[in-house]
Amino acid sequence: MIKLEKNNKLGFYTVGQERHYVKPKALIAATQTNQFPEWNFNRSVFDHYTWHVEPTISLRELYRMRAQQLRDQYDYIRLEVSGGGDSSTAAYSFINNGIHLDEVVFRYPKTGEKNVTDDPFNTKPENTLSEWRYAAQPLLQWISTHAPRTRITIHDYSEDMLTSGHDEDWVFRTKDYFQPGHAFKHTVDAVDSHKHTLDQGLRVCMLWGVDKPKVCIRDQTWYLYFMDVQANNANPEVGAWDNITNEYFYWTPDLPELLCKQAHVIKNWFDLPHNKYLQHLARWPNYSFAQRTTFEHIIKPLLYPDYDPATFQTSKPTNSFYNEMDQWFYQNFSQTRAYQVWKAGLDHLVKNIDPKYFNNEMGRPVGFVGFISPFYKLGPAAYQSTGINDHFKF
Repeated sequence: MIKLEKNNKLGFYTVGQERHYVKPKALIAATQTNQFPEWNFNRSVFDHYTWHVEPTISLRELYRMRAQQLRDQYDYIRLEVSGGGDSSTAAYSFINNGIHLDEVVFRYPKTGEKNVTDDPFNTKPENTLSEWRYAAQPLLQWISTHAPRTRITIHDYSEDMLTSGHDEDWVFRTKDYFQPGHAFKHTVDAVDSHKHTLDQGLRVCMLWGVDKPKVCIRDQTWYLYFMDVQANNANPEVGAWDNITNEYFYWTPDLPELLCKQAHVIKNWFDLPHNKYLQHLARWPNYSFAQRTTFEHIIKPLLYPDYDPATFQTSKPTNSFYNEMDQWFYQNFSQTRAYQVWKAGLDHLVKNIDPKYFNNEMGRPVGFVGFISPFYKLGPAAYQSTGINDHFKF
């Protein structure tokens, strides 16, 4: 029996009168009832916030405020880290301000690293495991020096994958990420020390560095918006525990000023006279993977002033089902029961969900379509599309 966290702050789907916290369950219900799902991401707060007014507080101070807010709310804070800008800045927000961070966790499939490259010159997503050596290890070393009281945990999640007794129901342990590893990667009680902390009855926060704000230009106007793909990063299964909660450091209704400030920092930079020629990178819609990657590289140092933008990072994967990040699994474990169970889970989704809810590549489903929030107005933009290269999927 999979026990799911019902956490409104992470978003939910409504199908008719029913509320769902896991996307595949929502899409199966939508298919069975022929009712289109609605995704709600903190609309009770975000729909009423004054997004067009930029907060006067600095980003660093807002990050400090968020860290203190979480510290005041929870007995134990466990931060999921990757070495990237999002999670690193969350860690800095605690440690650089003298706010205790109880634990950081890096997830790494040690059992599966055989025959996988360790190459700092290869930034393809198939080389994601190299982020352990070139991005995560330097961050963890910094934490051990500057915050010696913070526990550092390395979790080999490949062991859980290969020994799991689940059948195709593993797909309900995740929300939007159906590559082999994700459902087993971020379990709440992966190691004995995690079980011990939960057994003590402490209020535990499982903290994620989600995410940079989504901003765009539509009809010569800057907007902030949210996509369910990013909001679905946290795994919903909480095991036998009632005292653990998933929290997002940035995408939170508890401090919307932080998101608003980030969005205006981006807008202000692109509105500078010598940067306006780059506003096309933020146009809506923009299906250019290369341009969206460029946009992300530009905004990262604007939002994360303490993060080294030269840190090694591989490219983002191109789809959910056959995600290149798990190349180590496809390469080393294709003859295992775990591989067959993974494939059975994908088949279960395809069999039970209407085809209109899938993204397809080369004639086969590769993941779910995304759901989007309302657009929240930030202010006017100079960019005006010619319309020539605007392509709409829907």
